Amino acid sequence: MAFDYTPLASTATKLITDFGQSVTFTRNGNVTYDPTQGVSSSSQTTYTANVVLFAQIKEEGTDNSLAFKDIPAVAYSATPPKIGDTATINSESYRIIEITPIQPAQTVIYYELRLRS
Repeated sequence: MAFDYTPLASTATKLITDFGQSVTFTRNGNVTYDPTQGVSSSSQTTYTANVVLFAQIKEEGTDNSLAFKDIPAVAYSATPPKIGDTATINSESYRIIEITPIQPAQTVIYYELRLRS
């Protein structure tokens, strides 16, 4: 007998919604280049996800190099996130660099994300 993960997904979604924030992510589509015009264009799509950021911030970089911050987060979205999607959270721009879907069977419970500024 198969286990129904739908109630677990509903509980996770409620917790992420209650304790997180709504964030709009932007995904760049196909990039086209027109050699006669010398410009390229791309399409962008957006989707909204509820995100909980964790305080465990890992900062990398030295005084003379580029510095960045990695922030672990959990999210729920009807649109599956992809690596490279970007969002502005608390006035800072972040890019998704790692995604782990928590998905027993066919039901996605939530996504573990690593965001980089």
